[in-house]
Amino acid sequence: MTIVDGSSEKSDHESAGCNRPSFTSGDVGMDGSCSSSWAVGPTVPSDSPRLKAPVGCLAPTPGAAVYNSTPSSVDRPKDQGQSKACSDGIDLPQKVLFSPDRLSLKWAQVHLIGAGLQNMGNTCFLNSALQCLSYTPPLANYMLTREHSKTCHEPGFCMMCTMQNHIIQVFANSGNVIKPIGVLNELGWIAKHFRYGSQEDAHEFLRCTVDAMQKSCLPGTK
Repeated sequence: MTIVDGSSEKSDHESAGCNRPSFTSGDVGMDGSCSSSWAVGPTVPSDSPRLKAPVGCLAPTPGAAVYNSTPSSVDRPKDQGQSKACSDGIDLPQKVLFSPDRLSLKWAQVHLIGAGLQNMGNTCFLNSALQCLSYTPPLANYMLTREHSKTCHEPGFCMMCTMQNHIIQVFANSGNVIKPIGVLNELGWIAKHFRYGSQEDAHEFLRCTVDAMQKSCLPGTK
């Protein structure tokens, strides 16, 4: 909506003798197309010089609020030109890692607060990220079922198996403190630049851990 404040001073177009007529419902726009437009402003007689403005005067009538309902290219319906199931145009995944129908944001069963994690020397970044993952209900519910290890055939490093073992130990040792040795031993596999004993960034470790977990579920990405 374009609002022009009426004032006693004339606009540049008025001083040049250019006055644009205000559209009413059903009028024809400047491009020749019909639009459902309306205008609020002073009534202009049909024989007024304003209606005879020369071509090229684009200023709206002073004191008028002009609205044009003609849809632009940005306002096109989202379903136009879409033949795929995904609205964003991306092909459907070849493999679904976890069905949304099985996803639950609540705990599958009640658990006591799990074990704390001992600082092994500049491992606070690792401990904090592992605690966040351990207390994420959808992930913890899945890991506690041991479903992944039952179908995993990876002989080497598997971040999903490593994370599963860690979460199981956390909830099996409620009230105690455990050492996250299993994750520390795989630190170089999670990210090549991680070094035991070095202070690292917790967010970066979390991102690399989740990425390694995803790669463990996708064949050919090791």
